[in-house]
Amino acid sequence: MTVGPDAVHELIVESGWSYPVAARRLERNMPLENVTLDDSGNSIMLSELLHQADVDRFESRADLERKLQPVCDAEIEARRTTLVGRLKRTFLG
Repeated sequence: MTVGPDAVHELIVESGWSYPVAARRLERNMPLENVTLDDSGNSIMLSELLHQADVDRFESRADLERKLQPVCDAEIEARRTTLVGRLKRTFLG
C-alpha cells in the first residue's frame, strides 16, 4: 500500500503527467480521489490535502514530499489524538 506523498506521486505517474504539476490540475482532474495517509488505512480526499497544504504546484517529487509530508503527519496525529481523546472520555469519563 502506498501512503502519503508517495500515493499522490503515484496518481501523477498513473495520469501520465510529469513535474512540474499544478495543484489545481490535480484537484480538477481527480476531485474525489482519496489518499491513504498511513498503514492503518486512514485517508483524506486529495482536494482536502491540497487545500490544507496551501500549495500552487509541485516542482519535483522531492518538492511534493517536502510540501505534503508535514500535512499528512499533522492529519495522522490529529486523528490519533481524537481517537485517544474519545477513548479517554468513554472509559474515564
